[in-house]
Amino acid sequence: MHHKLTTLAERRQKLLLKAASQRIELAHSMAPLRRPLIIADRGLQVVRYFKQHPVLMLSVTTLSAGLIRKLHIARFSALLKTGWSVFQLVRSVRQSLVKD
Repeated sequence: MHHKLTTLAERRQKLLLKAASQRIELAHSMAPLRRPLIIADRGLQVVRYFKQHPVLMLSVTTLSAGLIRKLHIARFSALLKTGWSVFQLVRSVRQSLVKD
């Protein structure tokens, strides 16, 4: 019985060391992704904020459209139209997935 406990204790120690080295390796491999993940997280926070305050989103959109119209920015206008189309597509796909 004592031999089994010793074997289990040794195995446990090896597994703990292996887990520690894997955590260190994961931390090193995730380091380059830290900054992009922080930026993505902040973007999601902005999206959540606008979801909670739709009137604010409408006012920002209206002001942006007015500014674009006044400055006659054709490229930005095309980009905005494309973004709106993508937004509508994602929203319709999300709604169809929720229904299923």
